[in-house]
Amino acid sequence: MPTPGVSEESGEHSPSSAPNHNPHTGVLPLFEVELVDLQALFLELSPRASIRVDTRSGEGDWLHSYKSQPLPQVAPYGPYAVHLADRLDRFRWVCFDLDSKRGDTGPDLSTLLRWLEEAGLTYVVAASGSAGGRHVWVTSAEPLEAVLVASIAKAAALRLPTLDHGLLCNPATGAVRPIGAPHRDGGRSQLQAPLDSRRAAALLSPTGCGNVSDAFVRLALIIDSVPAPATVRPRIVREQQHAQVLDDELGPRLAGTPNTLLDDETFALLTRRPAEDRVSETLASLLDRLALRRWTWPMVEKLLDERRHREGGLLHACTSTRRGTLRIVLPETQAREKLARQWARCVAYAATLPLTEDTLEWTETIADVVALVEDVQAAADAHPERWACKSGPADRAALDLRCLYALRSGTTVLDLDVRRAAIAAAHGRSTMHRAQNRLTLDGWLADRATDGPAGTHELLPVTAAHPGFTPAAQGGTQGTPPPVGERRTTLISRLQERLAAGQADVFAYGRATETHAGGLGHHAGRIYQQLIEHAERPLSLSELCARTGYAPRTAARHLSALRNLMVVTRAVMAVHHECPTCQAAPGARCTTAAGTVVRRRGADQHVARRTLTRERSGTPYYRPRPGSLVAAAKALGCHGVTASRARRYAVEIELYRWWRQEEEWMRAPKKGVRTGVQTHQEQAELVVTTLPALPRRRYPRTADGRGDHAAAKARILRRIATA
Repeated sequence: MPTPGVSEESGEHSPSSAPNHNPHTGVLPLFEVELVDLQALFLELSPRASIRVDTRSGEGDWLHSYKSQPLPQVAPYGPYAVHLADRLDRFRWVCFDLDSKRGDTGPDLSTLLRWLEEAGLTYVVAASGSAGGRHVWVTSAEPLEAVLVASIAKAAALRLPTLDHGLLCNPATGAVRPIGAPHRDGGRSQLQAPLDSRRAAALLSPTGCGNVSDAFVRLALIIDSVPAPATVRPRIVREQQHAQVLDDELGPRLAGTPNTLLDDETFALLTRRPAEDRVSETLASLLDRLALRRWTWPMVEKLLDERRHREGGLLHACTSTRRGTLRIVLPETQAREKLARQWARCVAYAATLPLTEDTLEWTETIADVVALVEDVQAAADAHPERWACKSGPADRAALDLRCLYALRSGTTVLDLDVRRAAIAAAHGRSTMHRAQNRLTLDGWLADRATDGPAGTHELLPVTAAHPGFTPAAQGGTQGTPPPVGERRTTLISRLQERLAAGQADVFAYGRATETHAGGLGHHAGRIYQQLIEHAERPLSLSELCARTGYAPRTAARHLSALRNLMVVTRAVMAVHHECPTCQAAPGARCTTAAGTVVRRRGADQHVARRTLTRERSGTPYYRPRPGSLVAAAKALGCHGVTASRARRYAVEIELYRWWRQEEEWMRAPKKGVRTGVQTHQEQAELVVTTLPALPRRRYPRTADGRGDHAAAKARILRRIATA
């Protein structure tokens, strides 16, 4: 069937009907050619009976929010887009959208056209309407499966930084503005190559393009893609939502109690101005995080009241681009409408994501994890002598760290490398490695390196083989246990407080030498941890010995060193005591059946209360002083030991990551990957530009081509700011 507006001979260009010119130079022909209405052609060849039309705000501005409408007879006045695939998710057009917001589209356009010509595909190039944007239309003579098109798009996106490949991976809603359609910022999509509209119309129609499916397979192979067989059609599986989406007077939101406390990363996304090429990504990431924290629309809308939020993470919702990188501030009404649309979209997306730490109370496994951690901590506390040996503090810190991460992640199988564990527990990496081995031998952990990286271990449930194991009572109606969420929060707070107390520089190992500043050691840190955990009341020497497993002489020696540095103070409880006779509260006077005891010196308390006062006056009690830890570390000369260790391990982690990236690059296939500025063989001029994507950092090499790890470490050290 001949294409409307195009003659049957249009596919064969005669010298009299088409000028002999270079389609990539942009030089206009010297004589007038017959024009074809390409918008009418797109509407007639549309694979669906509907198009997507942009909507307007109350002020008359285009919102860049496309809605589906029936296929019209005449092209709409405003911006609109035609679908690329039909109802069976088979593509009739493959349109490569090169967005100028991601960088200079010139080199990517030249590379893409070279690929298409190597594959034997015909194409039509159009200026999208935005400054520098390009649309490359490739028509298929027969419908293409979505798997093949998606594989081509993903492989091309890895090599073309300016390619927006999302529309080619979404056959349901993927649509592009046709040639001639207006742009929301003014201007229209204009034909660039070929300049003859009749020739372009022939290349846009299935009967005149000459692009068979095998040519698209060759294109996938040229780009180093691995497509699925053309006969395989993917099965569409709709993922079940993990969270319930509510839409009431509070707007679209996820079911649950809002968590208004923001972590450092989310707060940075909200308050810092994003990079110009990541404005929309920053807003999407921020709204996804807020949705997972169960925020409501009024809470999100209130963020617009502060300027630092509007110029930070909400910049995309408060501005619009006009012809390039110039940003125009939107009126308040349009900004709220735009933010509301983005919020509804992000809430729907967040409902499909796996549950995070803030929503672990809705999972089925978190109750088992909390119960296991409670049993492990109870068994560890029941046998304090196990942690009073030379390696005890490191073993207990490693066990507490695993318990903390299990509560946070909701799983007992954890991947924790020794350097991260050393930084969190304020021990050396070799010390933490040996501690994990000892815990594995004792039955607290199980090595799961076969299921993951080398540092993968599983926190084992408490059995009768563990010291201090007591079977849990079954049944009973003496009380209702607290909810899992409260128990989990209490355990996390307790473990965080204990680990933070042990991270103080004053508890560093070793004695002071010329090259090493020693601290009090981690055994003194265990004494201090118990005082911090029971900061609501002072502890006696006997209580500390019972909780830590140390002998009285050892505990007294550590307490003496802590008192000399004013980290711990002695509190003699000889002023206020409860009365064993009349049960008077501390600070209250004793009473009798007849009334209050006469207030006379030495006779205003019962004999039992005075006896208790004399007994306790000879028993010293100890309280912690958290504010003196830094001063004590400076007095010992060990201030900054933990930060120095963290900096050293950070350099080692970055060095290892850099080398692994170098190994992956060395093993990766190099076909289709080219460096430098890419130009088309017929391109008239060379365009040199700096793309927003950072190039690969080459690993330093020696003269014989081997990796120079010392030079790489020196480069990393130069990039890290010193205190």
